[in-house]
Amino acid sequence: MRIHLDVDDVVLAWHEAYIKKYNLPMPTNWIPYDEIKDHLAELKKDKSFWLSLEVKHSPNFQPAGYVSARGVPIQWTKDVMKLRKIPGRSKIKHVGWGESKMDVLKSLGCELFVDDKYETFLECHKHGIPCLLMDTPQNRHHQTNLRIYDLKIETIMQKFKLWKSIR
Repeated sequence: MRIHLDVDDVVLAWHEAYIKKYNLPMPTNWIPYDEIKDHLAELKKDKSFWLSLEVKHSPNFQPAGYVSARGVPIQWTKDVMKLRKIPGRSKIKHVGWGESKMDVLKSLGCELFVDDKYETFLECHKHGIPCLLMDTPQNRHHQTNLRIYDLKIETIMQKFKLWKSIR
């Protein structure tokens, strides 16, 4: 099965690093772009920030690849994934911050995607791509039976079977 994963807050702990860097509280909703754009403009030049991201969840299987919304060089993503020994790290695609991942996921033949952003979760389902929602403080107020808390293949396949049954 061609399972693709988001990077930030699914595999790597982006929000934790972000709030630490800027001494902010952990948000309980997605930070609107107009509030974060100055920080993102600064971060897109800060390679050390991106290479310092810690592992949040490491898959216990070989993903088909990763699709992430990032405005930084793809090599930085590959470098941190290699540094953190994340499986399947050579197969990474980026879209710009805030851009849709649908065209990339479709072109990759994605059969199941895992993301933490609820809007992406909904967009995937709207476009016929099964998606599981990785639990984060930013999405806990959304109710779904397709929420996961780790990247164990057993968990993912159990939730995929649930998706098929409620489809």
